[in-house]
Amino acid sequence: MAEHSLQAFITAVRQDPALQQQLSATSAADADEVAAIARQAGFEVRSSDLVNHAGGALVDYEDEDYFMKPQWWELAG
Repeated sequence: MAEHSLQAFITAVRQDPALQQQLSATSAADADEVAAIARQAGFEVRSSDLVNHAGGALVDYEDEDYFMKPQWWELAG
């Protein structure tokens, strides 16, 4: 279920420039921040879903923190 919701969120982001802008407002938004934005938008997305998606396609790992890749919705495939 979570993967389905994550895919739905990625699709919604790709189609919504305002949501893209919100996610791009911080150059290194972390997975927790993005998951919170997804939940506010009505999607059941956890930070672990973002981290585990496609072998880390959405995140960069730095010093035990997960930061979202720039414009990750374009990389998500």
